[in-house]
Amino acid sequence: MKNYLISIIFIFISLIITPVTILSSGITESKNVVSNNIQSENREEETTTISSGDTTTDTITVFLSDTKENLAVSEFEYVCGSVAAEMPLMYHEEALKAQAIACYTNSLRLKNSKNKSEINGADISDNPATHQGYLTREERKEKWGEDYQKYESKLETIVKEVEGEFLTYDGEYCLCAFSAICTGTTESAENVWGEKIPYLVSVKSSGDTLSPQYSSTNTFTKSQFISIMKDLDVSINSKANLKDITGKSKTSKAGTVLKIEINKKSLTGEQIRNAFSLRSSAFKITATENEVTFKVSGYGHGVGMSQYGADFMARQGSTYDEILKHYYKGAEIEK
Repeated sequence: MKNYLISIIFIFISLIITPVTILSSGITESKNVVSNNIQSENREEETTTISSGDTTTDTITVFLSDTKENLAVSEFEYVCGSVAAEMPLMYHEEALKAQAIACYTNSLRLKNSKNKSEINGADISDNPATHQGYLTREERKEKWGEDYQKYESKLETIVKEVEGEFLTYDGEYCLCAFSAICTGTTESAENVWGEKIPYLVSVKSSGDTLSPQYSSTNTFTKSQFISIMKDLDVSINSKANLKDITGKSKTSKAGTVLKIEINKKSLTGEQIRNAFSLRSSAFKITATENEVTFKVSGYGHGVGMSQYGADFMARQGSTYDEILKHYYKGAEIEK
């Protein structure tokens, strides 16, 4: 009888202990599986990984224009990658913060866009000619080389400080246009894209004229000029004096060429800029009998924030919100 009771007690204790042991083993096994998955994702690409310190869970899908593939990254990683692609990391922290907010705002605006067929259904393209640039972590390592840790640390700190902040105008996400160097006055959207945008108007940006890359000169021989103009449907006789066929130009107050006459045909400054690969549409043209020279001011379309101008403002003591409100008139910073 005594042995019988001991057996019953032993069985009862076993029934209690065994589920606990199984449950404990299951938890440990589950943790190991999660850990292995994270390591695997880190080894592949940054498709779903989140940078250290990143607290966001929303993602941005980037269309990689070179490979024609989509890459999903966290919002934090996307802003880091877009700032790295669009602004030199040696620029002042306040200018970089302004750039981060501009890039983030553009990503939110495009993420809410319905027309995504041309970018494989992604939220945004990494092609700056289409939307804005983006560099993966591997591309940043390649770009910065031995300075990678220094710049990556600076980049992540800056992005964290303005994380979640974006620009709106009249309750809608802003089109945060920006360019490298303006002429000393930014351009209005109307003069470049033919559409009035109330917060993208001309403002002074005097620091740009101090840039060592402010001016550039492009010279073309007669045969080069005639060949390129042919692509613009402008026929020029090889015996013509180039000085005689170069007409007057109409410019904006920022210096952008709005209209120019070549061999009696009217063209826009943007057409000339693209055809001759000029740094901007703000140029002065001079011609001799056998040569044409473009003296170009600035770098980019000149609309919105001037990146060099933002850096200059920051070095004079302006904060990122002051920079943004200067270049995007009437816009509000929200979080």
